[in-house]
Amino acid sequence: MIRSALALLLGCLFIAPNFFGYASNEEVSNNNIVTDTCNSANWTVMFYLCCENHISYEAEKIVQNLTDIGSSDDLHLIVLKDQDQNGDSRLYYVEKDNLVNLNPVYGWPDEVDMGDPNTLYLFVNLVKENYPAEHYALCLLSDMGSGWQGICHDTRNPNKGIPLMPIPIFADVFKQLTDNGTDKLDVLVLNPCVCGMAEVAYEISPYINYIVFSEEHMLEELDKGPEYTLQYKACIWNLKNNTSLTPEEFANSFVDSYKSTDFPMWILYGYMVILKKGHYLPVIEKISDVLSNVFNSLPNPEFHLVVLRTTLSSIDLDKMDELIKAIDNLSSTLLLYLDDPDVNGAIREARKEVREYGKFYAKNRATALQYINIPIEKFAFDSFVDLYDLVYLINQSTSRQAVKDACQDLMKKLEDAVVRNSALPDDPSHGLSIYFPDNKDLYNRYLWSDELPSPYENLRFSNDTKWDEFLK
Repeated sequence: MIRSALALLLGCLFIAPNFFGYASNEEVSNNNIVTDTCNSANWTVMFYLCCENHISYEAEKIVQNLTDIGSSDDLHLIVLKDQDQNGDSRLYYVEKDNLVNLNPVYGWPDEVDMGDPNTLYLFVNLVKENYPAEHYALCLLSDMGSGWQGICHDTRNPNKGIPLMPIPIFADVFKQLTDNGTDKLDVLVLNPCVCGMAEVAYEISPYINYIVFSEEHMLEELDKGPEYTLQYKACIWNLKNNTSLTPEEFANSFVDSYKSTDFPMWILYGYMVILKKGHYLPVIEKISDVLSNVFNSLPNPEFHLVVLRTTLSSIDLDKMDELIKAIDNLSSTLLLYLDDPDVNGAIREARKEVREYGKFYAKNRATALQYINIPIEKFAFDSFVDLYDLVYLINQSTSRQAVKDACQDLMKKLEDAVVRNSALPDDPSHGLSIYFPDNKDLYNRYLWSDELPSPYENLRFSNDTKWDEFLK
């Protein structure tokens, strides 16, 4: 996730993918789908590996790990993977030490656009029809995680730039798959970076019971080692050995097995990692170490190098409606007292001190070239903040009782919604972030190009709260 982001920050044009509904433009023929289905299991776990990008190697590793486990009578493991070669899209039923290629069985093509919502819909729908279970989980892997701005990056997409599936369209896929939420999926695990937002959780909450995701960037195995990545293998092994796990227990197992860590950036990161891929002269590393120490010793913290601190959380999406009411109440209250110096000052101080996410990305594309090799706080993206930490800081600073009451109610609702949270002991990350650019010029600015695929106002979150009005 991380290295690909900086490589692609060099600038591209974006054209949003077309989405015409699931019945039209289907790339997968339904004519050859067999009617015989497997016996019903306790669990069916689907893996949607959107890896036609920098993380192609991760898809291969996940599939290899899954074959070490294999399906059973009570557990179906189904994979759709697309890697960085043309014609390498594969639909697999995973057996112990064996992959059953389902492409010819279901007429699945050898190349698909994993960023197309039709592909996601057809995959999950096919699995639900042919591999029934009491519980369904979907694990999604992709790079270029962008929070509420989009998901699923496929470099072979015919559009130019960095097209992502907008979150409202992503949610609409699950609306169709679950008959408008009457038959919810049990667990959704999102591996893309910075997806752990209240906006994302609320968008899909009518259609899924539990979600697992990170407020922060996710590390790749090559960044710091496999122990700091999502532990798919351990969690699936655990599920196979105990298929009576509830959806909450399965979701929590990802968080319980996750190891949060810090990841300090360094000077010349882009040259050493992206350009040279680790093959550089020893003198370059010495120069990097010296310059990194110089920057980190400067008195102004804006010129210190970014340090990422990874997180992971599981959310009970049934609690999102009450949480959204509390956010709307706080938004309305803050708007009401915005001209009050006490409240305005509390907001400004909280925004200054709050835990921020997404700093592996550049704040402005104009500074992307600088940021690749000088990843300092001054140039870092910082528009996603921890919701609980923000509200806690406002509550601590203001003396206006109505604002304090709204803050305390929201903190309680957050505690109810966040089932598990993994963060370093000194990290004020509580499981859900929220959009809060530090100046209005950054509002609705797309991370990857000039054209935002879907504005903030199109989210259910914006329609059902006054938070967007507060930001403006």
